Amino acid sequence: MKMMMKMIPAAVLLSVLGAAHAQVAAPAATVYGVIDMSYGKTISQDAAGKKADFHSGGDEGGGSYGNSTTRIGVKGSADLGSGIKGNFKFETGGIGTDGSVSSGGTFFSRAAWVGFSGSFGEVRLGRQDSVPFQSSIDLDLNGASNVASAQANAAVGSWLMPRQSRSLQYISPVMSDFKVQAGFVPEGNVANAKAAYSLALNYNKGPLALSATHQTSNVNGGKDFSSVAGNYDLGVVKLMAGYATGAYGTTAKGPTVGVVAPVAGFNIGVNYSRDTNASAAATEFFVNRQVFKNTYAYFDYGHLDKTITGWSPAGNGYALGMIYVF
Repeated sequence: MKMMMKMIPAAVLLSVLGAAHAQVAAPAATVYGVIDMSYGKTISQDAAGKKADFHSGGDEGGGSYGNSTTRIGVKGSADLGSGIKGNFKFETGGIGTDGSVSSGGTFFSRAAWVGFSGSFGEVRLGRQDSVPFQSSIDLDLNGASNVASAQANAAVGSWLMPRQSRSLQYISPVMSDFKVQAGFVPEGNVANAKAAYSLALNYNKGPLALSATHQTSNVNGGKDFSSVAGNYDLGVVKLMAGYATGAYGTTAKGPTVGVVAPVAGFNIGVNYSRDTNASAAATEFFVNRQVFKNTYAYFDYGHLDKTITGWSPAGNGYALGMIYVF
């Protein structure tokens, strides 16, 4: 009987401690995703004489069809005490028309990182978008359209650097409208590799947003990437301009300009980019509108007037589609 009297308080104590641990450390996880379904074809398909077809924004791993990449993810944050939060994010590769995930075979190919945040800013480690992408993507007037992006088709996107694995990144808090982001990827044990460093400075106040980025090459003898970009919202129209060099280690370099305006409930815009090294120009025309809650209709058209060797053939691409965000 005395033994039972001793065991009951102990069991209650363990239960209380377990509940307290759950309240402090259990992450609030959120499942989210994007579904993009469209009809059209890419510039590469057009150059090869292929016909238009229905596509998911995740076909061929994403990044080629429609406007956005079809994917699903889970993210969360937990209060760890002392003003510190633990954060994580896992996001699948592109989900194709046939239901497959990521042509490369990596399930969480878009994101798989963990980190901490507080008054000091945020630190993340794992697979994540590059620092140039994170700092510049919001300045693209059409959100880096998969099929039509002038910046991507001309290889001069201010955000045009790939995701990185084993990436350690720091994001500062906003101070006097400025934010700094830095990244580091060690050389590891890959032949001819070297450590890569990245840095971005953003300014955002009222109608003006600016970004300047630099990322060193991760291979010996490779080309560094640099870009500047900005947009200004005049109310009746929004203007964008940028310049980039060295995307994906190429010799491409050149400017981008764009404009978008609300017309009768639609957003109508044009972007123009030029690779001055290859004397090739890309034009992007887009129209989109929210038709239901979290549901958007769009038409994107892209044209590249000259083949950029090792990057993209000349041709036309387009997509007429719907995006559902949850």
